Amino acid sequence: MVKEVKKQSIPRAISLLALITFLIFSQLNVVFAQNYTFDKAIKLSENINSNAEESKPFLSPDGNKLYFVRTFHDNNVGGKYSGQDIWRSIKDQFGQWRPATNDFPELNNNRNNAVIGINSDESAIYLTNGYSNITTTILGIARSIKIGDYFSKPNDVNISGLDSRNSLIGFYINKTEDVLLISMDKRNSIGKEDLYICLKAEDGTWSAPNNLGATINTTGFEISPFLSDDGKLLFFSSNGRGGYGDADIFMSRKLYDSWGIWSDPINLGPEINSKGFDAYFYLYKDEMAYFSSNRDGGLSNIYMSNVTAFEQQKEVADLDENRFKLTETEIQELLGMPISRNIYFNFGAYNVEASSIELIDFLASKLQTKRQYLIELIGHTDKEGTDDFNQKLSEDRANEVAKYFKNYGIDSLRISTVGVGETQPYVIEGTKEELAKNRRVEINFVQ
Repeated sequence: MVKEVKKQSIPRAISLLALITFLIFSQLNVVFAQNYTFDKAIKLSENINSNAEESKPFLSPDGNKLYFVRTFHDNNVGGKYSGQDIWRSIKDQFGQWRPATNDFPELNNNRNNAVIGINSDESAIYLTNGYSNITTTILGIARSIKIGDYFSKPNDVNISGLDSRNSLIGFYINKTEDVLLISMDKRNSIGKEDLYICLKAEDGTWSAPNNLGATINTTGFEISPFLSDDGKLLFFSSNGRGGYGDADIFMSRKLYDSWGIWSDPINLGPEINSKGFDAYFYLYKDEMAYFSSNRDGGLSNIYMSNVTAFEQQKEVADLDENRFKLTETEIQELLGMPISRNIYFNFGAYNVEASSIELIDFLASKLQTKRQYLIELIGHTDKEGTDDFNQKLSEDRANEVAKYFKNYGIDSLRISTVGVGETQPYVIEGTKEELAKNRRVEINFVQ
């Protein structure tokens, strides 16, 4: 990764190559990075969210500390309107977030402060540089050493080429401290804020920012970049690609192990994105996603979603003489986004909850004109009750979901239903909330 700095230039016009590569990969049914689905997003408790604005969530490598930014808070250094402060919450012994504090005298001042990176062993933390004596509207980055629970005075990190045309500039640095992503409006930007990349050389110097190209950047803005731990997935927010609202969160895959070639970004779907402003996505160990959103109106808050990751491996579809089941990769390409396809039910019930009807409507709309695809509905129950009762209940659940697909214009000849009772649990041991995921109908597509 580091050795590429002197050799590699990142092209701007790469969308055609990325599209060709994407089409080749889809024909081969091969996955070169994780696929994800997301549960419905949950707003974090009042220990994190307040009447002020919360944004830019950033987890420590061990997942036990959540750093974020508060704006317009009375207890910020300098008062409500002075700038942004870094706040931090620590998990208690039950895994719950404790009340957040901003008691970091070396990190918080009356300027805009934010965490943009933490290295793997949490010995160093990277920040937007609001600590330099030189007053400038264009903030660079700074690095602080963590000693116990204390932080040293941040030192400037020299990044050349930060010549944004406005002060709307954002950063993300990875855990290995050798990749820096920047959102800013340079003179060569395609639209408003574009995404750029800097790589660290072996001598510790950083390359100048290179534009990630037209596959990623649009005539709108692209902000809040985040890179997966393996460096293969880029998450960011954009208002230049359509979607659900003001700005949506997207994901793109790095192709050919090149920082200049990316797959066409896909929308993370309605469980993550809303009619409001959604940004500052952070993925923790392929298990949980954190992000900020103003979907409830007013100022933004921090939300969390549980994540299901599909293994990084070659996918092989289940074939028979007449048809085959689509792989997760093919389904994401068909739908244009990663999205959970499970309908959940209350205990002993088979009526579809109102919260699930929107999902069925969305899936049906994607399939109405694509008549080559069929729908397979598999009903499940938890282990409570007799075998006969659960078998009947699982069939009722599948049949009830089928009715909704029919109501949304999917011909009954394209729908198959089956009930498997309690024989295929999703969760074998866990809390009541976790075991409730066994009460479901799985939605599969076949061709």
